[in-house]
Amino acid sequence: MKRILTLLIITIGFVGLAKAQQTQSVTYGVSKSYTANPAAGTTVDHYVWQLVDASDVSVRDLSTETGATVSITWDLTIGTTYRLKSQVVDDNNCSSAFVYVDVTIAGDASMMFATATDNIEDCSPLLGDTPTPRNFEVVITGGVAPFDITYKLTDKDGVESTLIETFGTAGDPTPLTGILSISDFENTTGANQSISIELISGVTADGSAVTVDSDVTNNNRSVTIYSKPVITNLTLN
Repeated sequence: MKRILTLLIITIGFVGLAKAQQTQSVTYGVSKSYTANPAAGTTVDHYVWQLVDASDVSVRDLSTETGATVSITWDLTIGTTYRLKSQVVDDNNCSSAFVYVDVTIAGDASMMFATATDNIEDCSPLLGDTPTPRNFEVVITGGVAPFDITYKLTDKDGVESTLIETFGTAGDPTPLTGILSISDFENTTGANQSISIELISGVTADGSAVTVDSDVTNNNRSVTIYSKPVITNLTLN
C-alpha cells in the first residue's frame, strides 16, 4: 500500500509540473504583459520574475519586478526561445515552485504576391458561361499567425473597394501562403477591361504591422479580359 501511495504522489506532481509550462510565439519588438495567478489560500508577500535563455542564464534583470504582473518587450534575438519564469513568496517567506512560459521570437512580418502567380490576360467568357476564379497566391514571411490582410479591389468600371482577408490560424509557421481571387467576366465593350487587386497593409495576431514589399510589381495583380468577338449571323445562299 505504501508503494502505491508513493507512486500516486509522484505521478500527480509530474502532471502538475507539465501543466505549468506554456508556450507562445511573438513578433520581434512587441510588448506583452504576464500575470502570475497564486492558488487560493496563498498569502502573497511578493513575486520573483526571471527571463532566461536555453541554458537558464538570465538575459534581462527583472529583480525589481515584484508585483503579480510584468511587461516584457521582446526585442531579443529573432528565432530564439526564451523562458519567462515566475515564483510567489508568501508571508512566511516560503517560495513556490516556478511556473513558466517558453516564448519564441519571430521576425518582422512582410508580404508579397508569389512570383509564380503573374498577371492574367484572357478571352472573354461567352454569354451564360460560369465565371472562372483566377487565384493569386500571397506569401507572408515572419510574424505570428493569423494575419489580417487589407487589399484594394478595383473592378472593371474603376470602382475601388477595400477588403480584409484572414490568412492562417494560430500556431501556423511562416512562410505562410493565402489566396486572393478575381473572377473573370463577359466583356462586350469592344475594348479590353481589367480587374486588379493591390496589397495595402496587414496585421499579425499580436498587433504588429505586416510590411508590404517595396517593389510595387510584387503588390499588384490583375486580370485583363479581351473584348468578346461577335459573329452576327450566317449568310445563306
